[in-house]
Amino acid sequence: MGVDKAMLKINDMTLLDVSVQNLERSGSKAIHVLVKDEAQVDIYRSMLGQRVSFHLDPPDTKGPWEALVAMLQQLKKEEIVQLLPVDTPWFDDVAIGLLQRHMEIMPEFDGALPRNDHGSHPLLARFHSGKILDLLLSQPPQSLRSLFKEGNLQFVNADDFRKAGCHPNCLLNLNRVEDFPK
Repeated sequence: MGVDKAMLKINDMTLLDVSVQNLERSGSKAIHVLVKDEAQVDIYRSMLGQRVSFHLDPPDTKGPWEALVAMLQQLKKEEIVQLLPVDTPWFDDVAIGLLQRHMEIMPEFDGALPRNDHGSHPLLARFHSGKILDLLLSQPPQSLRSLFKEGNLQFVNADDFRKAGCHPNCLLNLNRVEDFPK
């Protein structure tokens, strides 16, 4: 789109604010935001204060795989991670809670991620950081969708999100200006 999606607004809130609010409402204790540079840290910190911690993308990051490895290497191995891109504003505390419940009732899995007719949504996954870091480091860089097919992850189907009362667009990401509600 050629702009910083985090700063785009929906319902008079930036997408970054919406994401942080959704994580806070879900009970997240630590919120980590991956940023491209110190200038972005300054802008975001002026909005969010100390509610989140910021981590710089490694230089020359070539995609989500490398960014995720770099982030997970900075976290405690036992930390539970909820990925939440800013362009998924309707993946709210209800949706996050559904993944959380799936992990609690099926602890033998390393994580949970949504799936619909278009496939899995790895950038909305919830998982044990150390176990997923080990999986990432045991494989060559690849798409997260391909990698997570091999992992010990449970899929949560779109119907489960609907039945839980999630927003109908909870698995929709905003990629184009036309995707934004008028």
